[in-house]
Amino acid sequence: MAILVRLLQEKEIGLANTFFNKIYKTNRTIENFRWEFWDCPFGKAIYVVALDIKDLSFPKIIGIQCAIPIELVNGYKETILTAKSEDTLVDPAYRGQKVFERMYELLFEECKKTGINFIWGFTPAKKAFERIGFEIPFMAHQALMVLNPFRAYLHLSILNPANKITDKVKIAGLCFISFFKSFQRIFARKADLISKQIEFNDPLNIPTNPELFSLQMNSHYLEWRLEKNPYSNNYERVIIGDVKNPIADAILNFRSVGYIEQVVFSNTASRVNKLYAVERLVHRMARKVGLIRVLCFDTNNELKKQSDIFNKCGFVMLKRGGYFVWKPLTTHKIDPNQLFLSRLFTQGNQ
Repeated sequence: MAILVRLLQEKEIGLANTFFNKIYKTNRTIENFRWEFWDCPFGKAIYVVALDIKDLSFPKIIGIQCAIPIELVNGYKETILTAKSEDTLVDPAYRGQKVFERMYELLFEECKKTGINFIWGFTPAKKAFERIGFEIPFMAHQALMVLNPFRAYLHLSILNPANKITDKVKIAGLCFISFFKSFQRIFARKADLISKQIEFNDPLNIPTNPELFSLQMNSHYLEWRLEKNPYSNNYERVIIGDVKNPIADAILNFRSVGYIEQVVFSNTASRVNKLYAVERLVHRMARKVGLIRVLCFDTNNELKKQSDIFNKCGFVMLKRGGYFVWKPLTTHKIDPNQLFLSRLFTQGNQ
């Protein structure tokens, strides 16, 4: 069987997207494909395809894989170009033929040519990525706060169509436990800090740990990720506390459930004020959603402190989430534990 691995051509975008939709049984549009991979803020994605060329007149796409360029920056304004691995998919009929490995081999080469230093992503497929040289330094975790147990149950129970009755009973139990925990912690008193909505690109200098690398949230990134995002997202940026001396800067998302996409706390704020800041965010979101979700990590002190604050505020911490994969492509030295991670590291397409 003749298999060719090369970069995706412009005229093949529709074929690649159709392949994705067929395998995943979804309906991603061409416009959404172009937003996610062609209109990226730090350069067009490197998109690799594997083709069955048995019939040269009608080559068949049997695998896809890409890397979205993402720039990171630390508090010293040092920037580094990385890439997020996405659209990893091989036709089940062609597995076991090294298609996955061959696509990544070309992807690594093309990333190096572009000046990309690291490639990273989130996946449930731990062994497959370890096999091609990725590190698996940690996992993402989930924090949940249930504000309406019935609405939360309806949302969580249909996320996995394979859920059995016992699974649904566990989900129901989780919803009611989380609801009572949040009610006792949050709604027993009213947070009295001021919250104010601001523009996404408003400058706000919150002192944080300068050693950590976070997303380069310039105007190009914010426009792509938040303002032009074609999926069903309703973003809002909020500061807690005085504008001149804020305690927290948060990006919220109101979908069928609510997401705290990212929250940055001032390192000069007290722990008590940080707790009150999260309470203020919850009160603000409770008007619109019945469930709040947060993507959490415990990979450095800053993220551990955040997870602890969510826990103290009544969120239920679940040790469930995707594996974070990481692969250096150059000699540039960054430890993945130096990343200030949040849900903004995803594209917000789910």
